[in-house]
Amino acid sequence: MEDPFLNVDDQSILDEVRKRVSSPIAELIEKKKEEFISVGRSSKERLFEELCFCILAANTSAEMGLKTQNYIRYSGFATMPQEELSRELKSCKYRFYNVRSRFISDSRWIIDELPELIRSTDKAGVREYLVANVPGIGFKEASHFLRNVGIFDFAILDKHILSILKKEFPGRPIKVNSKYWYLETEKLFIDLSRNISMEPGILDLYLWEIATGKIIK
Repeated sequence: MEDPFLNVDDQSILDEVRKRVSSPIAELIEKKKEEFISVGRSSKERLFEELCFCILAANTSAEMGLKTQNYIRYSGFATMPQEELSRELKSCKYRFYNVRSRFISDSRWIIDELPELIRSTDKAGVREYLVANVPGIGFKEASHFLRNVGIFDFAILDKHILSILKKEFPGRPIKVNSKYWYLETEKLFIDLSRNISMEPGILDLYLWEIATGKIIK
């Protein structure tokens, strides 16, 4: 598969971001940021639905995760027996319908805790808690969820972001195959965000738009 950043000039990717900060793209991203903050202030049901989206989006496309979320919604995620949920995921042509239906079913216990977790000032601790206790949630998925509920402190280290970090930091180890390496690689991304005075979760949206031409979530 072609590297989505091959067509970006050899200059720093931050120069590409700066161009967009003064373009109409910035307004779209600001609206998306406001949407994320609004979700974070919403009900426990809406928060759980977003958590399920992040479980579903892992190792597949954001478009597929969003399509599936919009079809099943909270009532299905929270109440369907696992076997029925699996069938519904399959009907959406979702690839990992058995394992992800189990992850979602086994995560329902956290619904009542989500509002308090989102309000916590210990954002890193909340991410650690999600990774340790929610099936199907690793550091990337937890960071994705927290960004989508208005917490912009962390890097979502998917293939697009890893690709650009390899370009920006040649010779540095860029990998996410353990907690240690995820956090070490995340430090590089956070360095980029500081260089441009932008929150990591928002920089991610700009890089996604550069890579794909889309702003999803």
